[in-house]
Parts: sequence; C-alpha cells; structure tokens
Amino acid sequence: MKSRTFRLAPAAATVTAVLLLAGTAGAAVAAPSDESPSATSSATSQQQVDPEKEHWDKHGPYSDEQSCVKAGKEGQSHGTWHEYKCKREYNDEKYRYYWWLYTH
Repeated sequence: MKSRTFRLAPAAATVTAVLLLAGTAGAAVAAPSDESPSATSSATSQQQVDPEKEHWDKHGPYSDEQSCVKAGKEGQSHGTWHEYKCKREYNDEKYRYYWWLYTH
C-alpha cells in the first residue's frame, strides 16, 4: 500500500501545481490592464473623461438624463456643437443632483 501512495504523491503534486498556475494565469488574463484603455471603450461613453478640464462648454441644469440627451442631440443636429456629454453632478447649494450638458 505504501508503494501506491508514493506513486500518487508526485502526480497529485503536479496536478495541484498546474491548477495553481492556471488559476493565477487566468486571473491575469481576466483582469484588465490599468496601463492601456480598453479596445471596446468609445469616446462618446461616460467614462473617466472630465469635460470641465478639456474646455467643454457647460449648459443646464437638467432635471433628468433624458432631457439632457434630447438637448444634446438637438444642438448636434443644428450644428451648434460637434460632441456632447451628459454628466450627473451634485449641487452643494441645493443639496441635490442635476444633469449638465457639456458640449464641444
């Protein structure tokens, strides 16, 4: 019985090592890199872009996102601006959130 145990021990150790390595490699592949942006990210999505720092004009406030987007689309169709973003921000003076339209 001891000889069978000794034959299984290296195989079990090899399987365990392979599973551990596969787990860490899978985690590295699954986690996105902080260095490069995602290939699926788009310039019009509401990601880590701060329109105030990129010299966008601010319009509003709007009570909801739909009215902000509607105003943005209307201005874009009239040629008033090329791009727009709607961003929800907290107003410290009125203690509530508002939607703001940023245009470029």
